[in-house]
Amino acid sequence: MADVPAIDYTSRDYEGFKASLLDYASRKFPQWVPGSEGDFGVLLIELFSYLGDSLSYYGDRLQQEAFLPTATQRLSLLQIADLLGYTPSNGVPATGTVTFQTSNPGPAVLVPAGTQVVTDYIEAIDAPITYETDSDILVPVNGGKATVPVTQGVTRTQVNVGTSSGLPVQEFRLPDVPVINGTVQVFVDDVDTLTEWTYITYLVDADPADRVFTTFLDDSGATWIRFGDNLNGAIPTNQLTIYATYRVGGGAIGNVNAGVVNALSASNLPGVTIAQDTDGGAISSAMTGGADPETNDQIRANAPRIFRTQDRCVTLQDFSDLALTIPGIVRANAVASTYTSVSVYVIGSDGGQPSATNLQNVQNTLQSKALAGATVTVAGPNVVGVNIGTSSSPIVVECWPRYSRASVLYDVQQALKNMLSFANVDFGMRLTLSDFYKALLAVDGVRYASIPMIARADAAQTGTADVVFRAWEIPKVGDISNITMTGGIG
Repeated sequence: MADVPAIDYTSRDYEGFKASLLDYASRKFPQWVPGSEGDFGVLLIELFSYLGDSLSYYGDRLQQEAFLPTATQRLSLLQIADLLGYTPSNGVPATGTVTFQTSNPGPAVLVPAGTQVVTDYIEAIDAPITYETDSDILVPVNGGKATVPVTQGVTRTQVNVGTSSGLPVQEFRLPDVPVINGTVQVFVDDVDTLTEWTYITYLVDADPADRVFTTFLDDSGATWIRFGDNLNGAIPTNQLTIYATYRVGGGAIGNVNAGVVNALSASNLPGVTIAQDTDGGAISSAMTGGADPETNDQIRANAPRIFRTQDRCVTLQDFSDLALTIPGIVRANAVASTYTSVSVYVIGSDGGQPSATNLQNVQNTLQSKALAGATVTVAGPNVVGVNIGTSSSPIVVECWPRYSRASVLYDVQQALKNMLSFANVDFGMRLTLSDFYKALLAVDGVRYASIPMIARADAAQTGTADVVFRAWEIPKVGDISNITMTGGIG
């Protein structure tokens, strides 16, 4: 039996393929001695090596796109998330309140749900930001005032999205981007009347005759409607027009300060305006809770969480994981002393208190998936400042020669702020003295540092014991102004 040369399966790049091919050629054609690059045989080997290198690269990329940690294409991540039963957020609208006022004298005015109010022109989006009222409200006569909740976004009503082909698993793309999750309504024109079909999370849960639909996102951020196949959900009859009603908007751009929402979008409501305070500013609350569509990294983190919980809350980790899948929630911590009462503390997308809408969404989701008899309470974090040094016992920082004391002081303060920034803190932390020394000594120009005191802002301002936070507390930077600089220049 002829000697079969061993195959080196690690030869997967240009040089590896070239070396393997030359070795193979020396076995099969011992009379051929490869010469210069002008040798036609060498030319062929280099061409084959180049082709093998390219195929290896694409093969590796294809393999990596099949796994959540290594996929880079958004479409791959969306498809893997769908396989795991997770629907990524397409953005969350900001919410708040607006106060209306009638003319004086003037009659009462009914402001219907869906009335649009706007900000001034926003350069970042080349347009004002629009919000819609969430409910009808009657504004009293003669300058009376009434406050109503509003949500960012614009409603599109009865948009024609296509015609049914009568085939299984029909899909229709909504023409606007981004569509807010949970706002899509679908109507099928049954010749005489429009019939509303029901949204369902998973078509596999539907019976053959159920008039249901589901939605999914593509890699451009567009929302698609998907119908069933007469096994899981009914198929719309051939040649019927499909209409959709939905809301467009959302995103962190909608988080604006109080008084920024200041006008009605149209003048079709005579006799009523947005009320003004004594300084002439519009009476509208800060709009909060808006969040951008999930990033690829957020999908990587959240998809395994929803799969791990299997759509139910049993352990404390289940509660935390499911809370993090709610759009607009970026941190969560669940605690309980008994299984019948679970408290979940969450942080909003801006690193602080979540909006009332976000808290309610978390509450509803977790309560619906908790064990029978368990009560779930959801609240925002308690933010506690951390003070470092006092006026009588300041931090002492010595600079190396030729370093500006003022410049090093600025860098030291920035290092402390960064250490206690939202990106670096979490619920229930324990901060040690060594953590602070590590931050200070890493600053360029610091030769020596002495920290005589670290403490919570609500505790005695003495000592350097560990600073401990409870399960519902997160730290923030407190008073760091007490710093004495020595050495250096300036």
